[in-house]
Amino acid sequence: MALLSALNRSLRYQVAAIRAAFSRLDLHICYSLSLDDDTSHADLLNVSARCVRRVHPRARITVLTDKQSLATTILHLTNLTNNGVSIRSVGRFSGDARQRSRFVKTQARSVIAGDFLQLDADTVAVSEFSAVAECDAPLSAAIDRNLVNPEGGFPSWVIPDYQRLGWPQPTEFYLNTGVVFWKESPEARALGRTWHENWLKYFGTADNPADQPAFNHNLNALGIRPKIMSDFYNARIGVSRKFAQASIYHLLSGNERANGTFIDELVAHYRINGTVDFTLIDKTAKRGEPWMKTRARQ
Repeated sequence: MALLSALNRSLRYQVAAIRAAFSRLDLHICYSLSLDDDTSHADLLNVSARCVRRVHPRARITVLTDKQSLATTILHLTNLTNNGVSIRSVGRFSGDARQRSRFVKTQARSVIAGDFLQLDADTVAVSEFSAVAECDAPLSAAIDRNLVNPEGGFPSWVIPDYQRLGWPQPTEFYLNTGVVFWKESPEARALGRTWHENWLKYFGTADNPADQPAFNHNLNALGIRPKIMSDFYNARIGVSRKFAQASIYHLLSGNERANGTFIDELVAHYRINGTVDFTLIDKTAKRGEPWMKTRARQ
């Protein structure tokens, strides 16, 4: 009898492990997209979503947008919607595309049910990333890094804004919101709700649509201890060559953008042919670095 009971327990554990493995394969991915006359972010998202589906064929993908962008988003993501990607509007907001995109992004946790991985459109997955779902905290995100401080830390540029808003600083964590894994939990829901509320306050006070200041303020205010995500899943290659090997590359803008990488050729190929050059992605993954030429590494 004891042996039978032990075998039953072992079987239950194995079934639970198998179910957990399959749930990681069924990742839910959420993007945010707002558009105006410049549709470059739609090109990036088309590439990013196809890369996700390539490494995780069973992944569900949702694209959130604003009411003003809805028709244009549907038009430019037709091939994705024809392959099961859903598009939802989260409402109307007055502002340019960058401002509206943050209005959309900061509502993701409030409008998406269940666990999901939130990705910026400028991310490219080159290998499977199901390990991000192995999270026992309300959420997981990587340390925010920049050229001034590649090791991370509370950014000096945001101190005056925190002071104007009466938000304590520095915060214990300052995380990057380009790749965030959200658990379905009361703590994560509270963070998602207050993230949007305080983003509206931050934008109205600082006249800056950046979403990370409010996100990190709320992490601190709610006392939430996140799981710190490995940079392997949020590799900001324009910040440091330490992130050359990765599963998810995160393309940055401005002076932190890494030029001469496979991403440039990937997007150029898509704009000409409407397809993703997966051979190039395979070569990148095999090579273990994103640069196309040795001189581009300098």
